Amino acid sequence: MVETLILLDEKLFLFFNHTLANPLFDFIFPIITNSRFWIIPALIAAVLFYRKERKKALVVLACSLVLVAVTDPLCVRVLKPLFRRLRPCDPEAAVQGARFLIGQRSSFSFPSAHAMNIFAQAWLFTAFYRKQWPWFFTFAGLIGFSRIYAGVHYPLDVLAGALSGVAVSFVLLLGFSRYTKKYSHRDTESTE
Repeated sequence: MVETLILLDEKLFLFFNHTLANPLFDFIFPIITNSRFWIIPALIAAVLFYRKERKKALVVLACSLVLVAVTDPLCVRVLKPLFRRLRPCDPEAAVQGARFLIGQRSSFSFPSAHAMNIFAQAWLFTAFYRKQWPWFFTFAGLIGFSRIYAGVHYPLDVLAGALSGVAVSFVLLLGFSRYTKKYSHRDTESTE
């Protein structure tokens, strides 16, 4: 069963990485997959959110920082060493016929930290700005796809990262809502 799943994952990887290859994607996705690409859109979004709704934006940005402080180390320091799956671009396990657009890397692959971080943020921002959910998840989906297209992750790495990120974000939001209800309830009791 596991071997079949791994074989299917490799075939899907080659489809997204090799079969869909074209000059436009070859130009765009190595840029998108670089986390430095996210800095400018994130800063612009933060400034726009802050200008529109200062108090809410500060809460969202604080939650966002807490979330990435949880998801990134959880993925990189706990999950990846636990599963120990090599990247498709790892020189010891390089997938034949694959294209490695940002070079070969020797590190663990499962789950994708990029996907975990960005999908956690997409879920978080959706909780506060529900109408914008298509933008958040489209952006997250592009980041996830870019990891496969660039040759650094298998599709299951990205899927596991996305689901893990959403789960962590869900738990954080659940805790946040319970915390705010608890303390808002205390505030109303003390004013009565």
